[in-house]
Amino acid sequence: MHDTIPVAEVMVTDVVTAPPDANVTRAATLMRDESVSSVVVARDEIPVGILTEGDFATHLCERADLRDHELADVMSEPLETIAPETTIVEAVDVLRTDDLEHLPVVDDGELVGILTTTELSYYVPHLANQARHAKESDEKAGSLRRQVRTDTQYERDEWEFEYRGDDEETVSVGDVARFSKVLSSEDVEAFAESSGDTNRLHLDGGYAAETQFGERIVHGVLATGLISAALARLPGLTIYLSQESSFRAPLSTGDRATATCEIVERLGDDRYRIETTVTDGDDAVVLEGDAVVLIDELPPEPSAGTESATTD
Repeated sequence: MHDTIPVAEVMVTDVVTAPPDANVTRAATLMRDESVSSVVVARDEIPVGILTEGDFATHLCERADLRDHELADVMSEPLETIAPETTIVEAVDVLRTDDLEHLPVVDDGELVGILTTTELSYYVPHLANQARHAKESDEKAGSLRRQVRTDTQYERDEWEFEYRGDDEETVSVGDVARFSKVLSSEDVEAFAESSGDTNRLHLDGGYAAETQFGERIVHGVLATGLISAALARLPGLTIYLSQESSFRAPLSTGDRATATCEIVERLGDDRYRIETTVTDGDDAVVLEGDAVVLIDELPPEPSAGTESATTD
């Protein structure tokens, strides 16, 4: 999960730097030529500040001419940095708390990399395009992040997704996808209404307390749905062909559940066999099984003006 992945595994190691006495024109040229969104300002190889595209926009509003100013005059300081062993979750907290999009990674005073929301978006998708997508009120399930991924209609802030593979564009044996969310009482009740499975074990706390489980539990098929959610976020258009599942333990209503899908075999014709597991908040296995999927190419994006369904 995200709390075990160090930023050293995802950071960019080829960091673009410039000395404090370099002028702003030099920094702008570096950003353009190197296709980066920031320049780390370093004095004697020690990072002391940073100049980002956002800083450019801010200073352009305040100064008529930036070209001849030294970076020392316009850089953001003091510089917020993190260590290589910092986890992705900890990095996200720093970015959000300090309203940042770039975090230089420093080891024993030496600049060894830089982490941005772009790299993090591959592992925590709801960070993608954070500055361009406004939060919308939704009392039941939090805010929506629209068009975060090309293959899903929307994402929610409280959902977590992680994909580990060599290539973000294609799948291969050994790749792992995880999807995690809390299966709330509202989720269970909505599933009961939509599916017709209104077994009191899932809906009536007093009734469930008298059963062997002692409390309300999540529908088994609803837990299986998290596997479908993880598979839907694989690169390409995922088409479910089969799913075999064994239920190992009950899942309590209100618990966070995590579906893990590992591609273990290519069957040919873009078909793959996938080992599937669902665990509860204590990492106990509640469901395990096997799935076969077809990975097809994504359809082309709708042209401008084409209407598409959205969820509010």
